[in-house]
Amino acid sequence: MTDFYPIIPIPGDAPVQLEQQGTKTKYWLCLNEQQHLFKIGRENTGENWAEKVTCELCVLLGLPHAHYEFAVRMDIKGVLTKTIVPTDGRLVMGNELLAEIHSTYPAQKNYKVQDHTLGRIVALLNNPEILLPMDWQPPSDAIHNAVDVFLGYLLLDAWIANQDRHHENWGLIHHNEIYLAPTYDHAASLGQNESDAKRKELLTTKDSGRHITHYVKKARSAVYLKKSEKKALLTLCLFQLLAAKRPKAAKVWLQRLGDISPEQCQNVFNRVPPSEISETAIEFAMKLLELNKKRLLEVAP
Repeated sequence: MTDFYPIIPIPGDAPVQLEQQGTKTKYWLCLNEQQHLFKIGRENTGENWAEKVTCELCVLLGLPHAHYEFAVRMDIKGVLTKTIVPTDGRLVMGNELLAEIHSTYPAQKNYKVQDHTLGRIVALLNNPEILLPMDWQPPSDAIHNAVDVFLGYLLLDAWIANQDRHHENWGLIHHNEIYLAPTYDHAASLGQNESDAKRKELLTTKDSGRHITHYVKKARSAVYLKKSEKKALLTLCLFQLLAAKRPKAAKVWLQRLGDISPEQCQNVFNRVPPSEISETAIEFAMKLLELNKKRLLEVAP
């Protein structure tokens, strides 16, 4: 009998507070005297299962991450995550951090922020005052600083085809000292927004320009190489660029990825309740992970 991930019922009378950040509907609520965020996936998408699956893939990689569970409140489905910020702490997102350094940085702009460049992110995270994520032990001594950990986030993005590492989807936690925040918000990944009909076509078409082997190569990050670039970097290219600067850390994360078996990934999907994901979506996401893993391991520095 399959041990499905639970779907946590949230009491309808639990007091909630709307979260203004981001484009998805989110509510803060207090459960067991702790702050939790209830995030509602958009209709006709797989945002909820993509968030939960990626959370479990982070476990396999050994990445610090926000933990997500399926949840339902008043018949509305979503995912529930305990706050990553300790009491008296504060999450400062990338847009605010970069705006403090660059006076013309468009902190309020949500999409196609060409000022959100790899060079600026790395320069900021290279600050020796920024510690590794709280309560997290690195998998190797080769992971020295926040940039090395962020490289792991970029490997994750390339593996799952996450196209949403925008300037509000990474940050620092201020709590007595300054820490890199764990990775969070991965709903725009694993082809979750495609219909099953399109997934089947991409898996079976004889047209090489439409096949999933071509599809996975198109995933773009929300990070640019230069302000003058019109398009954000491809997720694989973004990882490659930073991996070339941090080859020892890259070796660690690629080794972690290489050690993950297809069976381990399949087990993650098998534990998603059938009410939350289709067999076609599982087949497609598994193939996407297989292809992107191969691509990542082939470009190892």
